[in-house]
Amino acid sequence: MGTATAPSTTLPAGKGLAGHEGLPHRNGVRPRSEGQLETTFDISQGGTREVLPRRDAARVGAMRRIARAFLAYHELDPMEFVVSLIVSELVTNAVIHSCGRKVGFDMALRDGHLHIVVRNDRTGVCIPNCAASDNDEHGRGLQLVAFAVREVGGTWGIEDDGMAVACHLPVTGGTQ
Repeated sequence: MGTATAPSTTLPAGKGLAGHEGLPHRNGVRPRSEGQLETTFDISQGGTREVLPRRDAARVGAMRRIARAFLAYHELDPMEFVVSLIVSELVTNAVIHSCGRKVGFDMALRDGHLHIVVRNDRTGVCIPNCAASDNDEHGRGLQLVAFAVREVGGTWGIEDDGMAVACHLPVTGGTQ
């Protein structure tokens, strides 16, 4: 089982993680003082799957909680819904479609934007599924990400090597 790791610093005194006490300290994940978070975790051996293995599904949930803790730490609670949705969809896609063994998740605050990057360890281009019918249970994740990012005035894209998807969202509220 992989562990999430990140360079860590001590949280400033009196700067709690509202509703998420202790979360960033578990698994070695902590917000860094310069507004950056990085973590990598192992996933079950790849291949396209309809249902996530239990351990991988738990990792998706953990990344959502870590993202919410990061936002709370930086007083960016108004961004919680859209960021949770984006992180959930991107991490799930990386786990299901990468055919790799590791997924990386980064968040950073720079230049008035929240930068989210989810990467895998295998090259391959993700293409949004534009053919999902009304009855399909899968196939709309990247469409949902595109819509959510557009609605908040951000940008997103797939890096040239196909190993990472990045979103850049304008910061709403908080300590930029």
